[in-house]
Amino acid sequence: MRVLLVTWTDQLLQNLSILNPELEYCAIVTDEVELAKKNFERAGLRTDLIHPLYELKECVKNFYYDYVLCIENGWWQTSLSDALKDYDAPQEKILNFCALLFTNNFLLERSFRYFKEHATEFEMFATGISYVEKCLDITKFKRKLFNFGRGSQDLYYNFQTAKFAISIKRGGGLKLNYALIGLAPYSFHYDLSNTPRNQFILLQHLIAFGDLHNFHVPNKEYRKIFSEKYLSTKIPLEPFDLNDPFMVKGNLGVMTPYLRLISRKNIDTWSKRYFQNTRDENIKILDDYLTLCEKNKIRPIIFLPPMSEGYVKYFSKQKLDEFYYIVNCAIKKHPSAVFVDGFNLPFLTDRDFADVDHLNTQGASKFSIFLNEFIEGL
Repeated sequence: MRVLLVTWTDQLLQNLSILNPELEYCAIVTDEVELAKKNFERAGLRTDLIHPLYELKECVKNFYYDYVLCIENGWWQTSLSDALKDYDAPQEKILNFCALLFTNNFLLERSFRYFKEHATEFEMFATGISYVEKCLDITKFKRKLFNFGRGSQDLYYNFQTAKFAISIKRGGGLKLNYALIGLAPYSFHYDLSNTPRNQFILLQHLIAFGDLHNFHVPNKEYRKIFSEKYLSTKIPLEPFDLNDPFMVKGNLGVMTPYLRLISRKNIDTWSKRYFQNTRDENIKILDDYLTLCEKNKIRPIIFLPPMSEGYVKYFSKQKLDEFYYIVNCAIKKHPSAVFVDGFNLPFLTDRDFADVDHLNTQGASKFSIFLNEFIEGL
């Protein structure tokens, strides 16, 4: 496999260490060329492959490559991928990764190992996207809950997670009685593999599931990018924070002025998502999810997490109405399922949100108390 690597010098050697040593590089484009060359010399690597960022356009145009590996330092950074788009790099050949998340890519697999070892302790599990990851405080539930909610995880991967949780042989201990199925108002139009901005998150799902659902690069081809040693890494189970298994809640304070400023842009982005094939597939996935619960005598509780005032006001009414219609149809078909609408709860204010669509610690506590009361009242 021949690749063009585009990354920053301060992460260059670390990035190379996790990539497949058999990759063929047509060029390595980075910022501090002289420093990169010195580091390469110390490591016994070829320095003639290194090109400065101002030659990125020529590298994209003149070199042959199977893929462009674009590795940003942080998930929020898009400078390199934006530049590749400006220089007309073929979008189907650009693979985005995040250097700071290379360790975090194993947290999902780690959560599966933890649940497998402690399965008999849990009576409920939850699946969902980042809203679910952050909106549940497990200490507020009467029954022990494992929260599999993970940032950017679409319905397909949530269903795969549920199949894993339900398949574990439990022996003695508690029985799984409830599945908390958290959905976003755009869940039926969301497919992780079709969301370029979040493409880097696919790696954790390859590690956990061995599957890149709907992605244009085959699983076997994608695996060849990384060293087998890296892909087989196992993070120790302990210490394990059950209330924050993916280590995302540490900085969930009150929404900042900057986040308020960009909130409308984020709302508009999600309101515009529409993929007909994705919609049809996700409706089928939800149906299969509910059927799986019914067969295993697990009561499915579908819920829509709370959103801030701005989100409630400006999210597409058409998309929201469609969401409610699909969920109502699913519940009519599966009478054991219930729906909890947390979209616009009166006891939550913007002070309970970390940003426009994620609860902070205070908000998660309030919502979890509300959800627990609902469950215990069934």
